Amino acid sequence: MIAFKRYFFLINKIDKLLIIVLLTALILCLYGITWGKVESWNPDDVGFLFFGDFKNILRSPGWFLKPPFQGYFNFFLSYIPLRLIEFLFNLPKNSLASGFIALIWSRILTIILFLGSIVLVFQITKRFFGVFAARIITFIFATSAGLIAYTHFLTTDIPAMFWMLLAFYFSQNILFTGNRNDYILAGLFTGIATATKYNALAIGLTIVVSHALSFNQLELKKMLLSKKLFIGLIMIVLGFVLANPFALLDYQTFISDFWYNYVTTPVYDGKISGNSYWKFLICFQEIIGFPSIIIFCFSFLAALYLTFIKKDKLLYIKPICLLLSVFLVYYYKFGSFPRLETRFVLPILPFWLIISGPFWNKVKPNKILVLSILIILIGYNTVSSFYVGKRFTADIRMVAQTWVTKNIPELSSIESTSYNPTWNKLPNVRLKNTRFPKISGRRKTFYELFKDNSFILKIMEKHEGKADNLNWYTLEELVKRNPQYIAINSLYYQRFIDKPDFVKLYPEVNTYFNNLIQEKYPYRIVFDKESNKPPTWVYPENIDFLHNRMIIFAKK
Repeated sequence: MIAFKRYFFLINKIDKLLIIVLLTALILCLYGITWGKVESWNPDDVGFLFFGDFKNILRSPGWFLKPPFQGYFNFFLSYIPLRLIEFLFNLPKNSLASGFIALIWSRILTIILFLGSIVLVFQITKRFFGVFAARIITFIFATSAGLIAYTHFLTTDIPAMFWMLLAFYFSQNILFTGNRNDYILAGLFTGIATATKYNALAIGLTIVVSHALSFNQLELKKMLLSKKLFIGLIMIVLGFVLANPFALLDYQTFISDFWYNYVTTPVYDGKISGNSYWKFLICFQEIIGFPSIIIFCFSFLAALYLTFIKKDKLLYIKPICLLLSVFLVYYYKFGSFPRLETRFVLPILPFWLIISGPFWNKVKPNKILVLSILIILIGYNTVSSFYVGKRFTADIRMVAQTWVTKNIPELSSIESTSYNPTWNKLPNVRLKNTRFPKISGRRKTFYELFKDNSFILKIMEKHEGKADNLNWYTLEELVKRNPQYIAINSLYYQRFIDKPDFVKLYPEVNTYFNNLIQEKYPYRIVFDKESNKPPTWVYPENIDFLHNRMIIFAKK
């Protein structure tokens, strides 16, 4: 127990500024936490993967396109405690473990992981470059609006970043002391990080690099034959299996799904050539903002110059090499993708920020310059983060939930597209709700891209569903179904109207939605609202699955 305490954050005296940073980040994260009221509208969320039945946790998830550890994490720390409270206080089943309470508590768990990431960034930077650089980098990291936005989701992005930072913390220990327990914990948390998000495996490279850098002389035989290094690498596998046991118990599904995801993810939008090395930096801008990207690009280059060319402080060389090793490999790998999303690059951001440490120490004597930079960056970040919470709170689907509750009679029939609220999850709402058959466009795209790859085509039947049900999107079928209400959301229908590729692939769907919106079908618009756009000067410009237009039709 004493040894374990020694590893966790060697803070003899908690930094007062760190406490201020954590409180600031917490307040910014809590604004907008009620988004969705009873559910999350991000389809990439895995937080509720095992909710609803204790037996779920004992069965294979049946798919591994995303690793399921965050589902396990939320199940044990959210669902089980809430069900236990229900049992102890004789409350109705799932009165707490579903809906509003489960949603809020699950998001609080994500916020806790983000706050833990802030502490880790501070500690890692402090041990490499001192408390001054740690304070600056941590404050900017903690108030970045792009990060605050992701704390409102139940996706794997913030958790993966936390586990990667925790694994790196112990890799940092390897560089300092080389204790066997550090190898074990670095490997264990690398495995957990990988079981949270597959691209987090890149952090495992730091075990090897820190091991090599811990030697003062090049002793290849001693390096490669090290038992501690072997244990650390084995722990990656063990940690992954412990966090994702069905990867072994249902290995055939795991292997096929992992390979399918690896091949198809970079080409989801149909683009198969080119790279995203420049877009990688644009994604950074979406996370930390334009002023910060300018300052940190300069400070990143300045830190490399001070470390490797000017050799200002030789003791910075090994830390920079360790940080660069994971960043460059991650950048090279994921920047090579034709398609790159902001969430792909989010976990590596803190390591890039920490590299700037030598620059901040160099400009430390110029207090006016540093203070001016901090006021601009932190002020801009805080205002943008405030608008993030405001945008979640003002999602027009929240308004639609209230409108449906008040205006649609009980047991009315309603057809809803993807990205609409699940109406019957709302208290006192009982509707005969039917979902539109979803058309992602990937089925037709993949048939063309992978027409010579029988493996992908076979697995595609499992993950992309059966043939697109285009008959649904006709006036004749609509008249037969005869719903009383129809609810459509722009996050689904807009692609069939605006995107030339979708219009070409699905002309009948384009006609269906255009005629519906223009009231050419026997339905009239009774609710039509669109989320307000934030000021053009705040960031991030786009937040996943947030800005949308909701239209509800009633029979004429």
